[in-house]
Formats: sequence, structure tokens, C-alpha cells
Amino acid sequence: MKNLATSKNDICLIAGSGLFVNEVANYLNFKNSLGQIIIINENKFLKKKFKNNYKQFNIINLEEIILFIKSKNLQKIIIIGYVDLPPLDKIKLSIKSKLLISKDIFLNNINDQSKILKKYLFNNKLTLLSQKQLLKEMLVTSSEEYVHKENKKIVTHLRKKRFFIRKLYSMNMGQSFIFNGDRLIAMEDIFGTNDMITRIGKISSKFNNLIFVKSKKLNQIDEIDFPVIGTQTLKLLIKYKFRVICLFKSDILISEKEKFLNQIKTNKISLIVM
Repeated sequence: MKNLATSKNDICLIAGSGLFVNEVANYLNFKNSLGQIIIINENKFLKKKFKNNYKQFNIINLEEIILFIKSKNLQKIIIIGYVDLPPLDKIKLSIKSKLLISKDIFLNNINDQSKILKKYLFNNKLTLLSQKQLLKEMLVTSSEEYVHKENKKIVTHLRKKRFFIRKLYSMNMGQSFIFNGDRLIAMEDIFGTNDMITRIGKISSKFNNLIFVKSKKLNQIDEIDFPVIGTQTLKLLIKYKFRVICLFKSDILISEKEKFLNQIKTNKISLIVM
């Protein structure tokens, strides 16, 4: 009888770049859900910890990756970390596969690329899992709010700006923004969140009410590039004397969640959840 994947050890983790990949691998392994790891970017931790359960591929061999996953009788896939999709003409695909992938993969918009990849996997009878659903224990919740006494006025004022902030995200411009009080002073670009924070941090002496806001963009799918914040970003925010971190309920995953929340409470920074 063919060995069919069950509800246990039935997920294939495709590992892109970033430390969050390692945390998710450990989490899925603890939950007895991890069936296989596909390493796209170099990752010494995964190779050592899961030395008998990983396979490394170059993303240009996309069809080969799909065939390998199927050979393991797996149908569920979760992609964690950044995966840089090359131009279509660089991906090694059969004519049939090329017909399944739209020419729009050339677009720079990650949302478009994600939807195309999701459709391609679906056509290959593979399910791309929602990070939001699978990792729901890591989602930020309202109960995790913490307001330091020195930041109460800033927090109260920021809550009144909730509609404006939501409107900002409806424009699909980015995941992260920095305010100084009412004034928008920075938005995330192609260089990422931490780069944006560092740029403002170097001139932080000019500001006294720095607020960091992060959420999911309007059309962003839950399966790829779901927003994550972790202790590395928090250390930068503390270093540059940010007053408030604003996250949106169920729209952000927190890496090293317990450690992250403890560091919030031991520093003069507030976490509000809208």
C-alpha cells in the first residue's frame, strides 16, 4: 500500500532566509508536524539539527523541488523566510509548467509573485499553508499589550489615529512605518524594517516621540511573507529610544515571543495592539 501522508509529520517546510525559519522548524518538529525540510538559502543550524531530514535545492530547480516533495508523499507546504524568485527564463521548467506560471512572475510586487506561486503549487496538487493559521500561537494578541507610564499620553493619542493608520495600510505601500507623534517620517522600502529603523535611529536625537507601526498590507496573502517581528528589531527600537510599538491584532507573528514580551516590560517602551 502506498504510504500516504497523515496529519502527523505531513508538512514540508521550504526554508528561505532569516532566523525565524529555525524557530518554525523547531516548532513544527515539537508539534510532530514536520515531514521534510527544503533548504533554499544556506542554513547551518537546520543542517545540523535536522541532518537526516533536509534536502538543499537551488530555487531555479522549482520543478525538481516539486517532484521531490511528491516523492515523499507530502502535500502540505509552508514557506518561511524570504525566497528571491528569479526571472521566469532562469527557472528550469517543462513547457507544461511554464504554461501554468503567468508571465506576471516578472513583476516586482511580492503579492503578485506569491499568488502566482500559490496557484502553481495548487495546480501540482500541493497545498500552500497559511502561516497565520499554522503558527497562530505566535500571533500578537490584545492581552499582550503593555503601556509604560511615561508613554500613556502618546498611546492615548495614537489610538485616536487608528483610522488614519488603517487607511495608510490600505494603500499597500509597506509593512512598517515610523511616526514622530503625528508626523510620518519613514516607511519600509526594499532594504527592510531594520534598515529603516537604523536610518531614523542615527538621527533619533531630533525626535522625542518615536512610534514604530507594523501590520499586514491590504492585499498580502497569509501564505507568504506574513509580517514577523522579533527580538533583533526590538533591540534596535530600544537602542534608539522608541517610545511605542504598535502592532495589529492577528496580523503580526512574534518571533521568540516570550523573550520579546519580557524585554518590552523591562524597558521604557510600550506595546499596543490595535
